[in-house]
Amino acid sequence: MHSDSFLFQVLFSNFQQSSWLLAAALLQGMLTLLFPTILTLLPSFLILGSRVLDMILITYGYRPNPYMDGVIQQKVSAQCPDGTGNFGEKPSSQTVVVLFLGSKSNHPLGILSPGYRETVKLFTEMVRDMEANREEYTYITSTSWISNSDPTCNAAREVMTVFYFQSMDGLHKFAHGPIHRKGWDWWNRTAKEHPDISIMHEVYEAPAGHWENIYMNYKPSGFGAYAINPTASCSTNFLTYYGVCGRTATGKFPIKSRESSHHGATEGKTGHEPERQWIGNIVDASKMNMKSSNIRLGRE
Repeated sequence: MHSDSFLFQVLFSNFQQSSWLLAAALLQGMLTLLFPTILTLLPSFLILGSRVLDMILITYGYRPNPYMDGVIQQKVSAQCPDGTGNFGEKPSSQTVVVLFLGSKSNHPLGILSPGYRETVKLFTEMVRDMEANREEYTYITSTSWISNSDPTCNAAREVMTVFYFQSMDGLHKFAHGPIHRKGWDWWNRTAKEHPDISIMHEVYEAPAGHWENIYMNYKPSGFGAYAINPTASCSTNFLTYYGVCGRTATGKFPIKSRESSHHGATEGKTGHEPERQWIGNIVDASKMNMKSSNIRLGRE
């Protein structure tokens, strides 16, 4: 799901920066007409001054740098564990499927145009469907992006989400599922009503040994992105797993980690069955089996 900050950035990029500056200047001018000048300028001075002071304090180490929150300060890689949570010695050991879903409004109102609201609503339902059926769809994780190379100045920027799956079969199950079918039917039924709305998708299947990644002093992103779960626990059995206890992935790779006993077991049953857990896929890339691109591709 998109965070509040991402939605704010989408709204902010919906109009030209000069339009926002002109709107702020107009508001400032109106306030100056209604109130004494000192009262209308004081809030701007205070806010700007506090931000400059905050920057100075962080720069010189007088207060912690909040922008480093979540940054893993070492070399790591995102890999695929097996069903028991082991990553093994060979990287890039499984197939990874990548889905790009993008949309853009070419209407002067941008994302406020007719039809785009329904587009966003249906897209949100699709993401929720993936999250609710992770194992069936083999859905892993996703990251959302706003285009920074759009030459169009008077329309909203393109928005794209990159999804990762463990198999093409899982992706096809999602594509032929009721939620995606609902969105596709709506688009086919109403596409002629809003020719200014653009949608796209790209799909790539990378077999084992044909993908690799590396992250240095980086927040978990892309294939390594995870959802924060303050109640998640880290297992000590995964020797190469970079344990981020208290922040581990919610719903990425399902594993059978241990047996849990249940009171009141019925006769003829042991009362022990594997407990399903979810783990992330960030591993320590400073190990010998992660030193070069060819090694991370599993080719050496």
